Amino acid sequence: MSSLSHPELRQRIVDSANRLVRTGILSRSQHGNISIRIPDTDQMLLTGVSTLAGVTPESLARVTLTGEVLEGHLDPTSREIIDMHGIVYKRRGDVGSVIHTHSPFSTAYAVASKPLEITTAALARLGVAQAIPVSKFGPRGSEVAVRYIEETVDANPGCRALLLENHGILTFDGAIETATQMVFAMEETAETSILASAIGQPKVIPPHLILAAEQRRVEFERLGTASA
Repeated sequence: MSSLSHPELRQRIVDSANRLVRTGILSRSQHGNISIRIPDTDQMLLTGVSTLAGVTPESLARVTLTGEVLEGHLDPTSREIIDMHGIVYKRRGDVGSVIHTHSPFSTAYAVASKPLEITTAALARLGVAQAIPVSKFGPRGSEVAVRYIEETVDANPGCRALLLENHGILTFDGAIETATQMVFAMEETAETSILASAIGQPKVIPPHLILAAEQRRVEFERLGTASA
C-alpha cells in the first residue's frame, strides 16, 4: 500500500488533532496520540510523533495491534504507546478510536488517583453513566502499565475513558469524533469540579438524570435543525 492508504481515516485523525490543538485543551507540550482501528483488520493508524501539533496524513503510521510497523514511521516515544492503544482494541471490539492526552484538569484527577464523577451535563449528555475510573500507574508503555489498563477496562464494562494514574487520560469510542468530544467533556467536568470544590462538595448527577440528559440530546439530534 502507499503511504496514503486509508485517506479518509487519516483525515479524521488530522481533524481530531487539529481540533484538540486549536482549542488549547492539551498540556503546554501539546503531547498526545490518536489512533483509529482500520475496520475488519488487526491494524490501526497511529500518530507517529509525540505532539499533536502539525499532524498530517503522511505523518501517520499503520501498525498492527501487536506493534509491527507496516507503513510509515514512529519515533521512540510513539512506539512506547502502541500497546496502550492496542490493548483497548483487543479488549473492546466496539472501540474504533483511542485518544491519549495530558489535558491538565483531567490529569489532575489522575495524579490525585481520584475517579472523575459525573458532575456536569457535558459528560451526562454523552451517556457516561459511571465515574471515570483510575488505572494504576506503571512506567509508560511497560507491561505493567498495559496490564493495569486491561484490568481497568475489564472491570468497568462499557466505560469510554480512563484516568491513567500519575500520567494522563485515555478516551475511546466507536467513532473518533465522539472520543474527541469525550476529551472536552472530561476536561470541562474536571475543571468545573475543581473550582466547585472551593465552594463546597461538587454534586454528582444521579443515574436516572444522566439517562434523561442523554435521551434529551438524542431526541434533539433526531429532530434536526428548525426552519421557518
